[in-house]
Amino acid sequence: MKIALITSCLAGVAHSKMAALAIKKECEKRNYQLCIEEQGGHKIPVKLTEKEIKEADIIIIAKMVTISGKNRFENKIVLDVSVNKAVRNPSEIINMAEKLLEQEK
Repeated sequence: MKIALITSCLAGVAHSKMAALAIKKECEKRNYQLCIEEQGGHKIPVKLTEKEIKEADIIIIAKMVTISGKNRFENKIVLDVSVNKAVRNPSEIINMAEKLLEQEK
């Protein structure tokens, strides 16, 4: 599975990074491909490319605050979760993504 992850918190420092790391570790366990965009503090240091978005099977948005550029994902399967849930229980988030993808087939 190819996953594009967008994390977003107020400052873009602690929660965004912790959520990204937790999801990354879970994806590594399952041999899933992951690309990450972290948002917060009105900046996006690394933005997902059009190619990464196009190739992703699912977009996971783990947010505490509204993300920028959500319209980029209009034709994609999107799973919206809280950034705190992604930090605390990344395996549940990936399980939810798998179920959502299965339902969409």
